[in-house]
Amino acid sequence: MRSHVARRNRGWRNRGWRSWVAPIVAIVTIIASTNICLAQNTGDEPRRFELRIENARVADYTGTIQVRRDDAVELTWSADRRSVVHLHGYDIEVTVDAGKPQTMAFRARATGRFPIEMHGDRHTVLIYLEVHPR
Repeated sequence: MRSHVARRNRGWRNRGWRSWVAPIVAIVTIIASTNICLAQNTGDEPRRFELRIENARVADYTGTIQVRRDDAVELTWSADRRSVVHLHGYDIEVTVDAGKPQTMAFRARATGRFPIEMHGDRHTVLIYLEVHPR
């Protein structure tokens, strides 16, 4: 009788282990695919802003640029004269010539409020970029 019970328990352990492998693999696969989908949905399509500098000021845009952390951002600048534009906190700088738009493209990793300045004889704040947490 004892050998019969021992054999049955040994068989149960083997079946038990095998019965858990498939569900664990399925759960891991679901979690991995969910994370991939979430990563693809967080900021893949860039947030685009077109900004024009006239007389050392941003024309037709009085607000603050607001994005979320990890968003892809594209700031396309045009100007009435040659201008050097610098995004503080990200240390991105572009030179915009009249009639030749330039784009600042970046991933908004740092949260906070960052001035975007025009450099030249003096530094003039054109607009602010606010990066909010998700």
